Amino acid sequence: MSTTKLTEQQLATIRPLEAALQKAVQQVEPERAIEIVTKIQAEFPNDRSHHRLLRAKLWAFEANLEANRIMYAETGFIGIRKLSEPNTRLYLEASSLLAVCKLRQKRVPEAKDLITEVISKINNIASERTRRQFQKRLIERIEEECILTELIGTGDATLDVNEVEANAIFLLQRNTDDEILKLIGDSVPAASIQLLNDVRTHSVKQLPPSDRKLLPPPEKAEEPRQIGRTTFAILKRIAWKTFCKPSSPIFKLWSNRVPKVFNEGYFSAAVVTTLGDFRIGIPMIASGLAALVMKYSAEEFCELAKPKGLMIPRNEPET
Repeated sequence: MSTTKLTEQQLATIRPLEAALQKAVQQVEPERAIEIVTKIQAEFPNDRSHHRLLRAKLWAFEANLEANRIMYAETGFIGIRKLSEPNTRLYLEASSLLAVCKLRQKRVPEAKDLITEVISKINNIASERTRRQFQKRLIERIEEECILTELIGTGDATLDVNEVEANAIFLLQRNTDDEILKLIGDSVPAASIQLLNDVRTHSVKQLPPSDRKLLPPPEKAEEPRQIGRTTFAILKRIAWKTFCKPSSPIFKLWSNRVPKVFNEGYFSAAVVTTLGDFRIGIPMIASGLAALVMKYSAEEFCELAKPKGLMIPRNEPET
């Protein structure tokens, strides 16, 4: 991996492109991200392993992962690992994202090997604050992906929008948020819970004792309400593009508080579309997601659910 110092002219060109790239990633626009990376790459005609170029590519491949373009993203992460030094944060981030790809493909042993490698090298991150932030984000993301992996391909092939809508309204009228989360947790397949426990235990065992204490105890992590929270976290992530793209019909109505968005099934239709893309067909999960989303304003939900990548920008505040 090259760290050749860039000229002021190069930086003047690259910096606005990097800003545009991060925005494309946040908006889950993989094609736009690839287009910008191509422009950044043109600034490195003789240095394809420069750390600045590899970081830009990693952003773009992460955008493709968020869009569920698994094979393309996987190839990219493998390439970045080959070109980066094993003791760098870039390598750890690429390895972590590659582990997510392996989980999505149910290649669990390979994912575990990658997680072990990442955790064994996590102390290479010099800043304790950044290390803990990355570690927390890694464990949370792996847990979410374990649930998503076993949700994919479950239930009916297609969900009935009217049924989802009726149940969502019933939940809104009769249940608290915690009760809805518990119902979602109770609907998660046993295979998801088993995989979550397996991978979580494997991951936690690799951490030093001082860091393990920062995580919730296993018995709490397995409670239906906590499983519901983890499930809702990953569902928000995959639903963000459907609900929050400025060009989407539901966002236009929702953000402008147009009444019909709440009484004509827009939320349930958006949920069914999102879950259909991932072949998730469990009615209670769909209705629970729709009910919880309807409790937010567009601004609140879209900020809360904005996909948070494993990569941590240098200036990002601690969460």
